[in-house]
Amino acid sequence: MTLLFILLNNLKYNIEKHSERYFYDFLFDELNKFEKNFKNYLITLQDEKYKEKSQQLLKELSHNERYNLLSFNYTTPCTSDSSCNITRNIHGRLEDHPIIGIDSKNISPNSPVFRFTKTYRIMSLASERQDKLLPETVKSIVFYGHSLAQADYSYFQSIFDYYNIYDSDIALVFYYSIYDKSKEQEIKRVQFNAVSKLMAEYGMTFHNEKGKNLMHKVLLEGRLILKKLA
Repeated sequence: MTLLFILLNNLKYNIEKHSERYFYDFLFDELNKFEKNFKNYLITLQDEKYKEKSQQLLKELSHNERYNLLSFNYTTPCTSDSSCNITRNIHGRLEDHPIIGIDSKNISPNSPVFRFTKTYRIMSLASERQDKLLPETVKSIVFYGHSLAQADYSYFQSIFDYYNIYDSDIALVFYYSIYDKSKEQEIKRVQFNAVSKLMAEYGMTFHNEKGKNLMHKVLLEGRLILKKLA
């Protein structure tokens, strides 16, 4: 009802006049308009010290070792950082066309909704071949500043599959910051719950009993680390 109210009253959409196909075309056009407006808004928020602060943060997260960066933001903080091998903005860059989409899990490519998925949107931006982001071997996969929400689950599953984290010795390091001292315990709880849910969801993709003990296994092996960023 809320969606219909918005379409009928704010966007002047005539639901009786147009076909279902036009309805999806209309929504997709509106999404593109929203993304452009969102981009303009983000540009106004740019801070002169952003690159300096973000590069310092990346050095702390990488312990000054060389790294590849998969960013879910629209900015490119490590362009001048010599320790960064490759950076990939999975949702597009602020300089180009930031994208917004839903996770493609359980959505058929034949569905009219598929073009609203992140998979489709990213594919539409892939005009040329890019450098391989995932190296053959890594010591650790570091997470920071991500809610680990369902919307990006497909990316995490792909990375975990690629490195076969169940049988590997790769460490999964989840950093978090206490941005409000009065809510420290709540921030920790939210982070711990998000990590637990992610590991449980991934374990469910296994076609055997191993997935049920995935989190316990990596914990016992000292490969699952939740750490407060100082």
